[in-house]
Amino acid sequence: MCLAAFADESYDLDLGVYVLTASLIDQAEAEPIRAALTRLRKGGRKLHWSKEPDRRRDEIAKVTSTFASTNLVVVGSASPMNAERARRKCLEALLPEVEAAGASVLTLESRRPRNDKLDQQTVAVCKRKRAISMKVHVEFTAGDAEPMLWLPDIVCGSALAAARGNRRYLEQLADAARLLEVDAS
Repeated sequence: MCLAAFADESYDLDLGVYVLTASLIDQAEAEPIRAALTRLRKGGRKLHWSKEPDRRRDEIAKVTSTFASTNLVVVGSASPMNAERARRKCLEALLPEVEAAGASVLTLESRRPRNDKLDQQTVAVCKRKRAISMKVHVEFTAGDAEPMLWLPDIVCGSALAAARGNRRYLEQLADAARLLEVDAS
């Protein structure tokens, strides 16, 4: 099995919650999942959880629950919350989990060159601290260019909905989502 990891985030600064998810997929399963995600897209350049109405979210969560994937969900909490600090804390927790699961490449949705550089700095710090090995590589791509990035977006949205009191989407994902909580302050 050759695992690929794709990550995205979602957050609510007012609630003080930052969610970063890595979806781990066996490369052999990637094309059928890409095709299914593409079929779920209704217009627009990408499938984006936060722009979907509740009835569509139910459908999307149901389809997503059938994928052969493992979703590592890091939920960072802080009050008040600084989004970049929370992201760094969540990424520091996520990277060792991704490597321990067997993936050496993590594809993050690009957040523009300046922010991608901040993520690269976090990766470098994790390597210096030996939290991850030198084998781990992080790359960036546009969310509309890689449908596999839509999967962690869906899982992040489900986890954020749970933090807001609506657990039904996360419950549909059942064992496919493993939550880790971190202090993001």
